[in-house]
Amino acid sequence: MKVLLISINAKYIHTNNAVRLLKVNSSFDTEIMEYTIKDDIKNIAEEINNKNPDVVACSMYIWNVNNFKELFKELELKNAKLVLGGPEVSYDPTYFLTNTKADFVIKGEGEIAFEELLKAITSNKDYKNISSLSYKDNGNIINNPIKEITDLSVIKLPYYIKEDIEHIPNKISYIESSRGCPYKCSYCLSSLEKTVRFFNTDEVKKAILYLMEKGSKTIKFLDRTFNANKNTLDLLDYIIENNNHKTVFQFEITGDVLDPKIIEHLNKKAPKGLFRFEIGIQSINEQTNLLVDRFQNTEKLFNNIKLIQKGNIIDLHLDLIAGLPLEDLKSFINTFDNVFNLKTKELQLGFLKMLRGTKIRFESDKYGYEFNKNAPYEIISNNALTNNEIKEIHLVEHMLELYHNKGYFRQNMLDIIISKESPYQFFLDIGNHFIINNYKMKGYQIEDIYKYVFDLLNGEEIYLLKQDYLVRSKIKPKIFFENIISKEERNLILTKLSQQQNIPLNKLYKHSVLIKKDFEYFVALYQNHISQTYKVYINKTP
Repeated sequence: MKVLLISINAKYIHTNNAVRLLKVNSSFDTEIMEYTIKDDIKNIAEEINNKNPDVVACSMYIWNVNNFKELFKELELKNAKLVLGGPEVSYDPTYFLTNTKADFVIKGEGEIAFEELLKAITSNKDYKNISSLSYKDNGNIINNPIKEITDLSVIKLPYYIKEDIEHIPNKISYIESSRGCPYKCSYCLSSLEKTVRFFNTDEVKKAILYLMEKGSKTIKFLDRTFNANKNTLDLLDYIIENNNHKTVFQFEITGDVLDPKIIEHLNKKAPKGLFRFEIGIQSINEQTNLLVDRFQNTEKLFNNIKLIQKGNIIDLHLDLIAGLPLEDLKSFINTFDNVFNLKTKELQLGFLKMLRGTKIRFESDKYGYEFNKNAPYEIISNNALTNNEIKEIHLVEHMLELYHNKGYFRQNMLDIIISKESPYQFFLDIGNHFIINNYKMKGYQIEDIYKYVFDLLNGEEIYLLKQDYLVRSKIKPKIFFENIISKEERNLILTKLSQQQNIPLNKLYKHSVLIKKDFEYFVALYQNHISQTYKVYINKTP
């Protein structure tokens, strides 16, 4: 029996663990066929059709469900069975069995159910005893109950597939140390899992070491709450002890329950940049959090974030969700400003998605939700936010990406934003400035992003951003701004710098850029793809 496992990833660098888990836990001959959402659907269908498979199994998520729906129209299945799995189909199997060519839907974990299904297909046995399976039977849809895998040690791990070895250095590696989540946030699919279960810690360590040895640059843990594991510190210490100075590790952390002693331990012991923590704050509106079943100690959360920031060892990525119940624009701006002022490296502003199966989707009428009926089911409006207000937040989100998250700027830009009365309003002002002047939001040059914001800044702020622009470059950059420095001034400053720093004058003339503000001159010197900066003062003590 020929079994194809189909994955359509959001990006090439992503690795689909689900199809790999099915492969390594199956006794049948299976082949993984992996694509991205940018690949042509007809080409994918042609490749699948040419294989003449007996079973086609598809791993479905909100980012690829529309691609798969188009793919199903092109597939010539003949007598092949179509099996769907993944979070997108697990909580609404009836819809997918009714509206697609699917013969089966596996709900939740599929490692055991998929193997049992393949055995039943080959032996012509019925499917009534296969847990977590939904299927068609004489025009009826049968939904067998979901059964979680209580003992994760029975699962073979997906990290050691021979064909993957050459691709490991060029893709993100994903590892699980646990499944399930102890929290029940009503917008999250993880809230539908009943229990938190853990993989054997020694096996997790073995996988970490293997992926590092094979050249993985980024290892991301899929645990919904990594610090729910009692072995959290043991795993972090293991990574530190085996640090190869080439691999970084990412974790989703529940910030308010993170033990400050762990933070202090990592601040002392971990090398800078080895760890990245992703913390979902979502909202600091207490009433809103209670309505979505989040019980968050914001004071403790902020204290832990500040402790992480103080150490300057762990990279922090924070998440917010716009569109949660009863959080109006005023409340959301308050959430945004307070969280942005924590000064983390990245702040992701997302919009509520009404995922199939979630409590918030079932309660959508209660809060007046209008949302897109196609994936990713994003909010259009609710009782607290109009559609125009949602559009305004989208504009702020785009400016947040350009002027903070993408890393086009250095510390000076962050300091400028923090100095404003409202970071939200500042990003909104930039966005409106883009619209009024018809500036490009895509297809821009980096210098454009700097230039566009100058009109909203004072002279001192512009001078600081010019420094950011020079510092971010590794080679002598193109100067897009007016930079009036006379030949005499240039000679004076570079001669003085040459004498102070013992740098050959000819190097300074050839490889440096000068800018000035009053009596201060900022000099950036570019050599060997490294920028070094200096300040020189004339007629004034700094």
